[in-house]
Amino acid sequence: MELYKVDTTYCNYLHYYEPKIPYIEDEKENRPFIGVILNVNGKNFFAPLTSPKKKHLIMKDMQDFLKIDQGRLGGINLNNMIPIPKSYLEKIEINTLKDPKYKTMLKKQMKWINQNELRIHNRARNLYYLISNGHTTKELLRRCCDFRLLERKCDDFMREYEVKEEEVLYCYFYA
Repeated sequence: MELYKVDTTYCNYLHYYEPKIPYIEDEKENRPFIGVILNVNGKNFFAPLTSPKKKHLIMKDMQDFLKIDQGRLGGINLNNMIPIPKSYLEKIEINTLKDPKYKTMLKKQMKWINQNELRIHNRARNLYYLISNGHTTKELLRRCCDFRLLERKCDDFMREYEVKEEEVLYCYFYA
């Protein structure tokens, strides 16, 4: 798996329809909104990462939030995953980053993510199913984006901006 930065125009477009998506007009602390790409429902879904916070150390893993290295390295916000066309993603080259602490953290996050690929994909697909089919609690529904709405808005965006490709970047095949 790789890390990607999402295009701010696209992300802000979706924010208009789903306010749970962070508005990223100005990148916080000059660090991009980054995450991993998952194959969910046959589409590229961008799942944003969050940097480590003290609360992550005491939080439990949840259906919509996966702690990275028991929270020491932040987490993956599956609740805020969004469908995204490949052309609105930019691969992050960790070795080109200037901040050594940030670079080290991202490398550690990626090591954990790559060791837990199947777990991450299964959690994302299960969450998508639960939310999309309403088979969950009101609390979980409240925390998560409306994935089906976002898929429709992604399709609308692709038609409006004549985005032709929808190549799935990452596909985890089961044996």
